[in-house]
Amino acid sequence: MTSFRNVVEQVAKALPEIKKPGRKVSLTEKLGWTALALVIYLWMGNTLLYGLPAGAQAQQTPFLFNIIFAAKQGTLITLGIGPIVTAGLILQLLVGAEIIKLDLTKPNDRAVFTTASKLLAIIVTIFEGAAFTLSGFFGPITQEQAYVIFAQLVAATVIIIMLDEMVQKGWGLGSGISLFIAAGVAEQVFVNLFSPIILQDGFYQGIIPALVQGIAGAGIAPLFIRIGGFPDIVGLIATIVLIIILIYIESIRIEIPIAYAKFSGYRAKYPIKLLYVSNIPIIFASTVFSNIFYIGSLVWTRFNPENTNTLLNFLGTFVSDPDRGVIPTGGLAYYVTPPLNLQQVFADPLHALIYAALLTTFAVLFAKFWVQIGGLSPYKVANQLIAAGMQVPGFRRSPAVIARVLQKYISTVTIIGGLIIGIVGSVSDYFGVFGSGIGLLLMTSILHQYYQILLRERITEMHPAIGRLLGEE
Repeated sequence: MTSFRNVVEQVAKALPEIKKPGRKVSLTEKLGWTALALVIYLWMGNTLLYGLPAGAQAQQTPFLFNIIFAAKQGTLITLGIGPIVTAGLILQLLVGAEIIKLDLTKPNDRAVFTTASKLLAIIVTIFEGAAFTLSGFFGPITQEQAYVIFAQLVAATVIIIMLDEMVQKGWGLGSGISLFIAAGVAEQVFVNLFSPIILQDGFYQGIIPALVQGIAGAGIAPLFIRIGGFPDIVGLIATIVLIIILIYIESIRIEIPIAYAKFSGYRAKYPIKLLYVSNIPIIFASTVFSNIFYIGSLVWTRFNPENTNTLLNFLGTFVSDPDRGVIPTGGLAYYVTPPLNLQQVFADPLHALIYAALLTTFAVLFAKFWVQIGGLSPYKVANQLIAAGMQVPGFRRSPAVIARVLQKYISTVTIIGGLIIGIVGSVSDYFGVFGSGIGLLLMTSILHQYYQILLRERITEMHPAIGRLLGEE
């Protein structure tokens, strides 16, 4: 552990770093820095990689993985936030398994973890950038073009890492990762609703102008289920219903009565949300699935283009389509990639069933895992309540006693929450919801978090005494 800490601390001196603000940053200024980070990210997402041959396009990866990683193939954000999420997942696993011994409740250990995450994210960036350029992901390119593209991928992803660090260190609001994911989903939903591009079926891509076009004379019957997976009426209805369901689920919580130990008669409630672990499990599960797909497709492109290697076929078999890019047809990569509409579900029901089962299982497992290592376990919460001078009425003021009271609630909502987000995230895609089911799940949760952050910031700015009580600087 000492050697790991020393290595991280030595390497940290050479890493680029965003310093924490040495003063109180106003809400207006935080909004400005957050907007700047978002504008830079969106600009990079619309800037094609320099050096790609004229007319060449990067292979298209499944839409869901682009949502999870907030990525756009062939642009500066081809890697998106993938290296950051992957590095965080690896380190969380190592810390949770106590291979790396860090107590994330201690500021020094938390600083080591943050620095190690950034270092590992840069290493993953270099590895992924090299894998993408050397595997033929960008088509036939010369060695010089590969060097130029690789340098752009690494530089752009390091900028993304720094933007996320800037937001998280107090210059902005919330998390850069969450901000970029929500922006990517919102952009896709907006395109599916209002895009004026006319597609092969003769209708506009956006379902709203397509409906106007259909009502004006073309007829709306072809818009109920559109061939090719284009935005349709079924998807529009499913999107609206899913958003309503997610908003309702976000509001469900169990309220445990608590009281101040020193002030008898003063009562409060400790809320435990149904989605206790929020969207973390679905991000982790989707990260595992997307990495299986990426590794499988890169291995296939390089070593098994004819799908003749039995061992590599277990990882994934693929076909290349000029319009849709690399499409998984078998192996692990196929079953961790979701069907995107009812037509694909009916064509292979077993695929849909296995994908839903895998995603739900991983969501529950990661939910239980995150509760233990994310400071959400009953014992950690009990210690926090006692440290705040609280107790549960009718029970002895002891961490073990209060933890037993919390255990029966937290264990239940952890499993139920994991099941809900797994089922919602998988099954909703079968109806072609805009932005994907997991995307809407993430966006709804992230926007709710931002609402709470804005409310807190506004209250502490108007009432500094409340800010000091909440620990604001």
